[in-house]
Amino acid sequence: MLQPRLRGILIYALLGLLWLCSPAPAEPLPVAYVNLKYQLIRKGLPKNYVNQVFADPRNQFLPDVVRKIACLRKETRDIYAKFLTPQVVDKGRAYMREHRSELDQAAARYGVAPEVIVAILTVESDLGHATGRYSVFNVFASLAVMDTPEVIREVGLKPSLKERLHKKAAWGQRELLVFLKYCRARKLDPFSFSGSWAGAMGFCQFLPTSLKNCGADGDGDGRVDLFTHADAIYSIACYLHNSGFKQQNRSTWRRAVYSYNHSEAYVDTILRLANWY
Repeated sequence: MLQPRLRGILIYALLGLLWLCSPAPAEPLPVAYVNLKYQLIRKGLPKNYVNQVFADPRNQFLPDVVRKIACLRKETRDIYAKFLTPQVVDKGRAYMREHRSELDQAAARYGVAPEVIVAILTVESDLGHATGRYSVFNVFASLAVMDTPEVIREVGLKPSLKERLHKKAAWGQRELLVFLKYCRARKLDPFSFSGSWAGAMGFCQFLPTSLKNCGADGDGDGRVDLFTHADAIYSIACYLHNSGFKQQNRSTWRRAVYSYNHSEAYVDTILRLANWY
């Protein structure tokens, strides 16, 4: 039988181990979410639906995402250097062989070069292997209130960023509204979608507005799932087609790819990979 002193030491050790293994407490939800819910309802979402989503225990405020978006700088070319290697090119060529049927069908339907589609998939998600782990709902809900005094104070943002914060908050609210309308119309769980820290989802890393406008059913199952190769391929092709891409006119390629990501370094990388594929 354990001595009382030894028993006490073991109990304290066990409690300490449980504390270390327990998840970190979630950030408290901002009071600004009250007004955000009102805005979403005013713009067409049912009150019961909005309240149900925001009451979900998976709803979390993401201060790190807010800080990252608030302080985001222009992309530099060095961040794309890792894609311009023989190993990446070999993977892209293998992907083209494996998915030749879907790529050819998408090219025939939308008039988009298969090599450009694969280049975008390469850079956006490593051909579907890296799609992100952030809740899409939580990202856009957090961003939608990033310009409120409460969040600016609690997250420690500089007042000099006020104009940018207001612009990004409006963007976040628009994307959140589109996302929730999309999920509700299709009876999808908003918390089942994970993506990048910027809210981009799927193999093609679409924002909700891109999913709404350009999401395409590539495998004919009657739904759009950006986490499948066929749908991601068709959706990229649809996006580029809507952006003016014409396969026989290479002067249209740069403008169309730039619409996908407003970065000259990104466009240069995509077009170079496409040329190598």
